[in-house]
Amino acid sequence: MDVYTLKFYKRAADFIADLDKEIEELEESVKTLGAEVDQLKAAAEKYAKLHALLKKFGPGEGGQTTIEVTGLGIYIDPNPLARYDIYSQSYAHMLDVLSVLKKVRAVAYTVISEGGLESIPIAVQYKQGIPVKLIIA
Repeated sequence: MDVYTLKFYKRAADFIADLDKEIEELEESVKTLGAEVDQLKAAAEKYAKLHALLKKFGPGEGGQTTIEVTGLGIYIDPNPLARYDIYSQSYAHMLDVLSVLKKVRAVAYTVISEGGLESIPIAVQYKQGIPVKLIIA
């Protein structure tokens, strides 16, 4: 399901400032998560090797302790492999979002600054948190 929102800005320059702030925060989160993913990768590899070795000696205990409630997966003390999968998937998505936001910012900045639109009110439609439509009245 796509999630659409509409945000109003008194000045187009405020949209650019808001986008800059969002990009900066996402860059910081990506940096932090990237370091965590790097650390988890080694632990996940060790866990996978050990798990494969133990399977040779007999069937192991079942799987992950996960509870799903209305679409929300709740992981209780996940093993390193499960954590790595979750974190690396999020990391890849965050990198994609960051790339898209930077491209949107470059285009929006060019339109707003070269068009002399910095001080006019605008509306911006977001899809999944990404600006997709710039409405200039």
